[in-house]
This record gives sequence, structure tokens and C-alpha cells, in this order.
Amino acid sequence: MADRDERPPDGAARPSSRAPALRVEPPSSLSSCVLLPQQGVHARVPMPWLGFGTYKLAHAREAVGSALQLGYRAVDSAFIYGGEKTEPQTGAALEAALEAMAREELFVTTKHWRKFHGYEPSLACLRTSLRRLRLEYVDLWLMHWPGPAWKTMSRRKDEMAANGVWHYAAAGHERESLPALRAETWRAMEDALAQGLARSIGVSNFNIQHLQESGTLKKTARIWPPAVNQVELNPYYQQRELQEYCAAEGIVLQAYASLGGQDASRATVQSLGGPLLEAPPVLDAASANSSLNFRAPSPLQVLLRWALQKRITVIPKANDPSRALENTRVFHFELSERQMNELDSLERGSAGRTCWRNDPMRMLDFD
Repeated sequence: MADRDERPPDGAARPSSRAPALRVEPPSSLSSCVLLPQQGVHARVPMPWLGFGTYKLAHAREAVGSALQLGYRAVDSAFIYGGEKTEPQTGAALEAALEAMAREELFVTTKHWRKFHGYEPSLACLRTSLRRLRLEYVDLWLMHWPGPAWKTMSRRKDEMAANGVWHYAAAGHERESLPALRAETWRAMEDALAQGLARSIGVSNFNIQHLQESGTLKKTARIWPPAVNQVELNPYYQQRELQEYCAAEGIVLQAYASLGGQDASRATVQSLGGPLLEAPPVLDAASANSSLNFRAPSPLQVLLRWALQKRITVIPKANDPSRALENTRVFHFELSERQMNELDSLERGSAGRTCWRNDPMRMLDFD
């Protein structure tokens, strides 16, 4: 009898033009979805637990097209990815796929970029994204970053040491102005929802301070909660307080950098104990889940499964189709309570934050 892990993922290698319907259920296939929270009078939207990320893809059109053929039903992109080249390439792949699929069989996310904070600029940003993606609407539109745009990317460390990191904030993005500016961005997102340009709206890289405390969106929002908060999250950087807060507010957490961030220097990685994929609890969990009926999961599959068992959605990227396929094989095994606890023990606190390393506000310690 064939090893179950050798079967194609849900939706893969099907000549039929009809993809499996998206369905709300615990993560068990690429069509399994979490139901996003109610936003105003709008219908709740199902979002796949596991999607395909496009950050730093070398050839986004080919990679996204291949992922959709493998059965992925969610694609995550952003205005700024790839120097603004990823969205158009993703759009070309989506257009080709939609010749054989219905639009409602796909879940497409994109993200607003920080230089467009404010009401009218935000709507202009979305219109540009929709044109690039060749879509009439996106399923999820996220505010990508709570911080300011910069006057220049050539920021001198001596200038910041003398004047503070806000010295390079763009006009209108000063520290005292930013909470109100984010509120205007959110107002634009609420109106995009009302206009049918987005089926759901959310945030990315927001901490509790940005959501709940000073300068909170919650005080001014007409629509609450954000459907999703997409953040860096993995066993090295678990953001447990944020997990608890989002659960209490009904916000779905989505993890990026699930396998460990790409931005860290070699010295930083070593200070954490080495690459996350090589951490002993990860390797132990991979080998322990081998049996006569299942091939042992790989370390990356263990890390994706860890997040899914915490009811955190994931969007791993892959340039290579074989890696994209490997990322889908996370539904045939389950981590034990002991294994989950051992993975939890890898928490490194703020030291585990490895993404956005060139941004002086990467630790998000501002209102």
C-alpha cells in the first residue's frame, strides 16, 4: 500500500478545472479554512490555514503558478514586495489560473505600504495593487507596517544617535502624528470593505500597544476587530502576550518567518543557538513522528505543524516546486503535547526577532 505521505496534497495534479471548495474546518488540507471574524455587516470570510507566501521570490509568476497547480488556494503578496515587481507577476499567475478556476476558489491577500498612510493615499495604494493583481477585489487587505515612511533610506547612524530615529521620518509621519495617521489609513480600509474592494481587512506587524493602548485603532475604528494580524512568529519568537490578546479580541494570527527569519546575520543566528531548523527539539520531533505508515516529517514541516496546532495560520514561501510541495505535507501527523512543550521551550524573547533588521524601528517600541 502506498505511503500516505506520498499522496498529492489536496487539489494537486487534478486535470479538472474545479478545485476543492474552501471549507471551514480544522487544518486537514489545503482547502481547510479558519473563519475570519465578523466585520460590520459583511459576511464572515473563510481563509485557508496554509497559504503560499511571495516575499523575496526570485520568479513570482512561475512560483505562484506552480503553487496553484499543487493545490494552494491562498496567496499572500504585498505592494512593496520585490521592489514592487512581485504583485504584477503574481497577478499574471492569478489571471492564468482563473481561466480554469472560479474567483471564489482563491483567497488573495495583499498589503498596504507605509508611504501611503492616510485616507486618500491608502485607497490609491489599493487601486494600484488591484490593477497589478488583475483583480476586482482582494480577500484580505492588510496595513503592512504601523511605523512611518522615511525621508530617505540612506539613514546615518550618527544622525540618529544625535537626533533620534524619528529624525528621518517623512513629513506628516512624525511620532505625534502617527497614531492619527494610522487611524485615517484604517478608515480608508473600512471604506474599501464597504465598497467591495476587499472582503476583509486587517493589520501586519502590530503589537498590543498599536491595537489596544495609546494611539489605539480600537478607539477610532468603526469596524473591529481586524480580521488578521500577520506577524513574525516561530518557536524562537512566540509573542505569547500578543497571541493571548489576539485570541481574546477574536483576531486571527498569521505567522510569517515560520521557519526562522531570513534577515538575521550569522552571528545573530548563532547567538540564538543556531538555525531554528536545526534546533534539537525540532529534529527530535521530526524523527519521533516516523512510523511504518508515514514518512518522517522534515524539520520545516514540524515548524509549520507547531503553528497550525496553535491555531496560527501560516504562509511559507518557496522558490522551488519541490519545497512548495513539502510545505503542504503537514496534515498527516500531529505533534504530541511533550513535543509542543519542547518546541515552546525554544522561546528567546525579543532576541528571537530577526526580521526587518535594517529598520531602526524594527522592535516596534513606539505608539
